[in-house]
Amino acid sequence: MNKQHEFAEDGFFLSRRKFMAIGGAFVAVMALPFGWLASKISSRNDYIKARSAGLYEDDAIAKLRVSHANPGITKYYQEFGGEPLGHYSHKLLHTTFVDRTKINS
Repeated sequence: MNKQHEFAEDGFFLSRRKFMAIGGAFVAVMALPFGWLASKISSRNDYIKARSAGLYEDDAIAKLRVSHANPGITKYYQEFGGEPLGHYSHKLLHTTFVDRTKINS
């Protein structure tokens, strides 16, 4: 009953050097989409920051910075709209959305 076992190499056996090369290539390929996505997010954030800075600059030089100081709005509420945030002004100034994409013409 003396059995001898022979070592049989697995067909998928990789040397350490080949494994590191394949692993490095895999990591590099997986990092490319992340780098691209990060650059897109960064450029979008730059756009948002520039737009915000422009709006703040416009607001700083504007004569009327708040709606309740606008003489036209004040006149509207005095003559016609009632009180701000009242039922009548809400009914006149706010609209409802109607989805017209499903209307057959």
